[in-house]
Amino acid sequence: MELETETDIFHVRTNVSNLAINLESTNTVLIRLQEVIIDEGSEDGVTYLTPYHICLKPRGGFTPSHLSQLLDEQEVRHSQDLGETIHRQINESFANDHSLQEPVYVTVGVSLIENRRLNANVPPPSKGTSWEVIQRLVKEQKVELMDLKETNEIQCSICIKDLTINHEHIIQMPQCKHMFHQDCLFQWLGQQNSCPLCRSVPYGE
Repeated sequence: MELETETDIFHVRTNVSNLAINLESTNTVLIRLQEVIIDEGSEDGVTYLTPYHICLKPRGGFTPSHLSQLLDEQEVRHSQDLGETIHRQINESFANDHSLQEPVYVTVGVSLIENRRLNANVPPPSKGTSWEVIQRLVKEQKVELMDLKETNEIQCSICIKDLTINHEHIIQMPQCKHMFHQDCLFQWLGQQNSCPLCRSVPYGE
């Protein structure tokens, strides 16, 4: 049997800042990449979380080809798409913040969620969550920032960004209690009908 793989979400967030005076004067890119692999070929549909960090010194500049080449050398999948996306977001940062001047320190958060299933005897996952369930999640499952103090779960596993440092709405899944940014979760639920981490179905839809 062969495994068929499809990419459901490819999410990149880039932040650019000036290097501190005491750091070396070389452009530095730190990438925190998290791969979430939903393996429907296994009996229990296990979700594997694989976070790792990559530090790049792009002395050839922030061109898409150079960034893609460096990522490819690190055996990062989708290196071309990643290089182009990081390049575009770095350029947007320079355009919006005129205080930035190379060399700079760039931090990149990448969340890649893939779905794997057996070609032969595992049916494709049901696509999308009903609008009624989305509305119910918004009405019943919003979490206030103050309530996060009572839980150890402070990171959205889709965009791998801290839930406590921005003002985005947060949704807690009703059964498994996993929490995500509302926009991240609803983008996922537009493709699937279950939790990105444990595959539990909201309200048993």
